[in-house]
Amino acid sequence: MMQGLCIVSDPGEILGGGQPIVINQTPTAAFIGNSTALQIKVGDWTLVFDPGQNTPFSVGMTFPNAKLYPQTSTPGMSIENNGKKCDQVDGEFTDDILQTAQNGTTQVNPVSNFDIRFSMHCNQEKQVLTGRVKLSQ
Repeated sequence: MMQGLCIVSDPGEILGGGQPIVINQTPTAAFIGNSTALQIKVGDWTLVFDPGQNTPFSVGMTFPNAKLYPQTSTPGMSIENNGKKCDQVDGEFTDDILQTAQNGTTQVNPVSNFDIRFSMHCNQEKQVLTGRVKLSQ
């Protein structure tokens, strides 16, 4: 995958509808305010990943036990598809290449390179949504 969003949704999973999804569009991404939360938009999808507690992203680092962003100080994530979203999240995400310059505590926007893999259960369902979102310029 050069860039875009690739998702595998288990049968019955709410956000992906149990279908494999590939969106070959250039994502846009920016940090939310002065936080470590990264918001990514591609197609009808909006994804937010936050390492939590002002922890910066770090290449190769996995953030387990992610809960619904922004309702936690631990790692958080939120994934929306065309207005559909979860009220409760259990997941994890891994930073494969996100590297950003920093000026003090402010992240530089927009983000020009990232590769994030994720896995998530929505609303305590057993079905899993897994995927990868990538941008390389």
